[in-house]
Amino acid sequence: MSATPTPGPWTVETVPTACGVCHKVGPFPGKREGDKPRHACLYADYPSKGNPADDELEANARLIASAPDLLAALRLIEHATAPSHDDGGHHEAAHEIAVAAIAKATGAPA
Repeated sequence: MSATPTPGPWTVETVPTACGVCHKVGPFPGKREGDKPRHACLYADYPSKGNPADDELEANARLIASAPDLLAALRLIEHATAPSHDDGGHHEAAHEIAVAAIAKATGAPA
């Protein structure tokens, strides 16, 4: 994967649909230069108040929207826990987790 993720901030907006709700995450670039921003949607068809699956879908939308912030935090952790900053190995596990998560988020090799 060579594309760079869309920079944040991303937001979540829940809007009604004909048969439920859409949790709109974004904004992301338009398809062509000059197009208005677009959003990714997580749809809950026929949601019911208090349904754990519907609540989980909304929580997943919030997690996706936090991705740019999480990636920025992981990059700081990666830098702060790099072997050149390590004072005896305590940060090794945190560094490895941060590197793996960054690779997963960016599509880069770990």
